[in-house]
Amino acid sequence: MGIKIGDIDVVSEIIELNYQLLRTQLILEILIRNNPNLTGLTQIELQDIDQRAFESIQQKYPSMGIVKK
Repeated sequence: MGIKIGDIDVVSEIIELNYQLLRTQLILEILIRNNPNLTGLTQIELQDIDQRAFESIQQKYPSMGIVKK
């Protein structure tokens, strides 16, 4: 068992997040390498991604009271 803050096991979360981040990075590298004509994201698409990610974190940790700065 790792360090807990509230109902969150901090060590497990850090390991899981590092795994997910590295996995995503590797997938993106392959996609970019295999699709050289890939266009970038628009500002609206980036804002939508940010909002969806933020809402996902709020749902995952509802007792943390997470708000945007």
